[in-house]
Amino acid sequence: MSENVILIEENEDGTITTIKMNRLAKKNAMNFDLMVELQKAIDKIERSKTRVVIITGGEDIFSAGIDLKFLTGQETDPEGIIPNLRIPANFRYFANTWIQPLFTKIEKMEKPTIAKINGYCFGMAFELALACDFRFAMDSAIFSMLETKIGMNPDVGGSIRLTRLIGIPNTKDIVLTGRQFDGNEAYRLGVVNRVAKTPEELDSIIKQYTDELIDSAPLAVGLAKKLIDDCYGKDVAFGLELETLVSSQLLQTKDATIGALAKLQKTKPKWKGK
Repeated sequence: MSENVILIEENEDGTITTIKMNRLAKKNAMNFDLMVELQKAIDKIERSKTRVVIITGGEDIFSAGIDLKFLTGQETDPEGIIPNLRIPANFRYFANTWIQPLFTKIEKMEKPTIAKINGYCFGMAFELALACDFRFAMDSAIFSMLETKIGMNPDVGGSIRLTRLIGIPNTKDIVLTGRQFDGNEAYRLGVVNRVAKTPEELDSIIKQYTDELIDSAPLAVGLAKKLIDDCYGKDVAFGLELETLVSSQLLQTKDATIGALAKLQKTKPKWKGK
């Protein structure tokens, strides 16, 4: 690997970690090396004291999606890790056991994840953003689930996560046409949480959210995230049972005591994460 295809940045106190895709000469196309390094970054951050994770690209592009050389077997692979993806059984196995789990790792992190989007956000990159908890974009950002334009379909959670997010009709509109749409339409459809007109406004919006997330108790945030994701579509009685189960455990933590006392004393809690 001749370049740092993933850059990691932390804020001063280590509570916010930013992962930057860094194949700018290739429009941040997602190849094997980039996905390996992204997976390493996620595993490392999950064990760190970081409270919020931001995934982004360059100033002018999030990512053009999967690198077609990787998809068509033209990428250099001296160790023979990548199978011939044109063989259906190989493709299914590699996607199910190697690519999809990377996106699931991002989704399953108990640390909130934010996709910061500018420029193109196409195909697999769009699916990467959908695996995050929040998506904030420039109004000029361009989205497309373009797989149908190359004879494919979304296969790392795009159709599934997008349907859960914006419903069947809007998902069919986006997936079946493969059309491009800007940040304003993405906001109208519910694809992104907020849009901004300038980079400074985008940074300000994300700071507001990260501040709120960090002000909340880390264990409570992580488990609330899991509850919301895992209970979606399940029986209401099951969800209610799981809510009380989680709350009964959180009630025993030091943070629950700290939070209650801080509220009574009208002070800012200093979370322990235990």
